[in-house]
Amino acid sequence: MGYDSLVFYDPRPWLSLAVSCLLGLSILRAVGLVVYRLRFSPVAKFPGPRLAAATHWYEAYFDLVSRGGGQWTFQIKRLHEEYGPVVRINPDELHIDDPEYYDVIYGNSSPNRPIDKIEKFRYRFGVPEATVQSAKAEVHRRRRAAIAPCFSRGRIRNRNDDLQRILDRISHRLETEFSGTDKVLNVNDMWAAMASDIITEIAFARPTDYSGAPDFQSPFAQATAKMVRFGHLNTHFGVLASAMNWLPDAVLGMLVPPIRPILAFRKEMGDQIQEILSGKNMDVKETSHLTIFHDALSADLPAEDLTYTRLQQEAMGVNGGAVETTSWALTVTLFHVLHSPSIKSQLRAELETFMPDPTQILTWDELEELPYLSAVIMEGLRLSFGSVQRLPRVNRLGALEYEQWKIPPNTPVSMDAYHIHTNEAIFPNPSAFRPERWLGDPTGPGGAHPLSHYMVSFGRGARNCLGVNLAWMELYVALATILRRHDLELFETGRDDVDFAVDLVRPMPKWNSKGVRVVVK
Repeated sequence: MGYDSLVFYDPRPWLSLAVSCLLGLSILRAVGLVVYRLRFSPVAKFPGPRLAAATHWYEAYFDLVSRGGGQWTFQIKRLHEEYGPVVRINPDELHIDDPEYYDVIYGNSSPNRPIDKIEKFRYRFGVPEATVQSAKAEVHRRRRAAIAPCFSRGRIRNRNDDLQRILDRISHRLETEFSGTDKVLNVNDMWAAMASDIITEIAFARPTDYSGAPDFQSPFAQATAKMVRFGHLNTHFGVLASAMNWLPDAVLGMLVPPIRPILAFRKEMGDQIQEILSGKNMDVKETSHLTIFHDALSADLPAEDLTYTRLQQEAMGVNGGAVETTSWALTVTLFHVLHSPSIKSQLRAELETFMPDPTQILTWDELEELPYLSAVIMEGLRLSFGSVQRLPRVNRLGALEYEQWKIPPNTPVSMDAYHIHTNEAIFPNPSAFRPERWLGDPTGPGGAHPLSHYMVSFGRGARNCLGVNLAWMELYVALATILRRHDLELFETGRDDVDFAVDLVRPMPKWNSKGVRVVVK
């Protein structure tokens, strides 16, 4: 038989038909999903834009595209102005703007009322196994219980001297390197280096000297800041977080050069965890204080919670959370003190009265008794917000009721600090930095609650900020030390360098801000 008599099978018509069928099925599925979300979803009756109800791309647009991204929190505020206190902000989730309802959503989780996070938020920072990212209430409860003792008020109070030593080193550098010169200092770098030093000492019992870095620009803090900037991408495209965890670091660094500091940070954390697990970290064995890993390894945790990968992610989560929000709160507070001569003068007078010798800084417990310093810190926390991204919670077993609305079980419901801290009924003229609003035991609207009830920078309930006590100590001791010892002056810095303009989970100023910069007089 010759080749001319052979008939070859041509697969192209069948391939074309298969592709057409798959495309048709995809379109049909998408249409069906949109119809379900708009007409038959358990939350279909709630007000909100139909585009937001139909697709998550609406939210992604404001997170990633609009004005360079980071605009979703502001869009939610606009939606409330249009639709009222309850808004459906995506196909699955409701957002509520009512400060009096905060405790209902964020109340303590219990076996009879398990309060979960939503699954997609686990991947925001590439550490889905860290305690703070645990979605299920039961998993979060056991992991948090294991490490919470390390951050108890008693333990943190015992670290006051360690923090003061770090601040003394920073103060010495301000005096010897910056004072009386034209050298400009970015104070967020300074605070981030300080926060990095104290959390690595607590977590790993390894004293570091990030605050000794040139111009206080420590690679550790910079890597942490870069992790935050990937938050929205990781939320909407979880595959990116998976790639960070599974691709070899050398390959990932070549593909995405900007995240190389993150990879170096992760390797450093991994090396330290490996040493702890293998017993080589003698600092952990011989330290006079218990670390986060003493607590985790001695707790009654299942083997799956004590793997190298999970502990590595725990370390990254704890360190990242301890640096970003605290350093920003200190930056915002210091800016407003320096920006207002009357506030600066009144605060310095109080510090000089209670600390006549600038070399003898009061302890955290003692500083909390200073009324004006406390008022300044409260106002700084209010305008630095903590996390500005909404915090969805899921009441897995029970329905919630709000006014005439019945919210079905297993529905994500969220609120955020931005809406509460800028509520004019609670904080008149909310954009103004007014420490006096916190003086004299003030109350909120109607006098039902103290004004502090409406401060949610650290969250509330079972999932409130794990490091809240450390943050309070840093705020008091750091501001008291620097402002008592040094005369700082703003350098080419304005309100738009601290005002919330971009939501990158933590609040950020305008994209082209050069930061809060000062000179030391």
